[in-house]
Amino acid sequence: MHSDTTRFAREHVKSCTPCMHGGRVAELSGKPVLDFSVNLNPLGPPDIPVAIRGIARYPDNSYSELRSAIADFVEQYLSERGRGSERGRRGGEEQGQRITADNIIPANGSSELIRLFAETMIERGDSVIIPAPTFDEYEFQCRLFGADVTYCDYFDILELSSEDLSNATAMFLCNPNNPTGDLIARKDVQRLVKRCSDCETFLFVDEAFIELSNPTQSIAHAVLNSGFVFVLRSLTKVFAIPGLRLGFGIASEKLAELLNRARLVWNVGMPAETIGSDMMRECRESDYLERSIALIKGEREYLERELVDRGLSPHESSVNFILVDISYAGMDSRTMVAGLLDRGILVRDCSMFQNLDERHIRIAVRNRAENQRLVRALDSVIG
Repeated sequence: MHSDTTRFAREHVKSCTPCMHGGRVAELSGKPVLDFSVNLNPLGPPDIPVAIRGIARYPDNSYSELRSAIADFVEQYLSERGRGSERGRRGGEEQGQRITADNIIPANGSSELIRLFAETMIERGDSVIIPAPTFDEYEFQCRLFGADVTYCDYFDILELSSEDLSNATAMFLCNPNNPTGDLIARKDVQRLVKRCSDCETFLFVDEAFIELSNPTQSIAHAVLNSGFVFVLRSLTKVFAIPGLRLGFGIASEKLAELLNRARLVWNVGMPAETIGSDMMRECRESDYLERSIALIKGEREYLERELVDRGLSPHESSVNFILVDISYAGMDSRTMVAGLLDRGILVRDCSMFQNLDERHIRIAVRNRAENQRLVRALDSVIG
């Protein structure tokens, strides 16, 4: 009989519970389901024919072309469409500074970047600050490497004392926030950047949904003036390509060099590199993001009205998903999720989020026909 060798594993690993995510259609249902549990761009991927090139060879592990394409994608959008009248008053940023390939860390999705940051920067016994409710992966990955987690209310993160900041190795901020959809203004996050930098505390800002909300509120350029800022982005959400894992981090040149040295070799495959580069190029040359934001805004407002008409309470959102208080429905989130699943609709049960409970679900914003199907299913479940 084999002995249980798991006893030799680190205690922090054995005590961690994996996070629950949306998109679990295959696990929860054996029939076709319309998935409102994942927060993807309802416009769908850019319509570009892509020839998968180079699959018979290893990728270039330096990813110089991909990193340059990412830098151009971020910089062009911020410079030409985002800065506008704000040029010259961006909290100390010098005109002429720009994000380059040297600031980019490519990754196999955003979760890999959270793991990479924690693995590289977190020591056993370090303290990290995480607002709640928010994305569970920050806690999971930090605890995996032995960190002690301190929670605070999401909006209290701006008011933390200098002592609290100084005692922490890192602080995480999801902006726009998952699952609430709140967006903290760039000027307020910039003040937090300065306070964290003064305290030598890393500020990890997850901007996975910023392109689908208000890209002008990104603080990506803050990495040009502070080595204590790390910005995460996810092309999965922007281009609605969850099956193609591709994300990237933005950091100072020195921090980016360190993280690129620490990441897994060949962590992004040739198909993801090729398709991602082509999609970013197409996006830069079209109005894809503008059309996406307009669609999301219109459909989010439609869903909010329909939810309110049914006595439900949607949390004000800035992005392509809505947190909903279902207290009026007279059932808990598990019952609501099961009832909708029976009708071919999958939504996210939010009872497992820190600071939320069984009164909450999260729904994605999709196109009008799909959103109408959700509304009809809600009518049937609520009765």
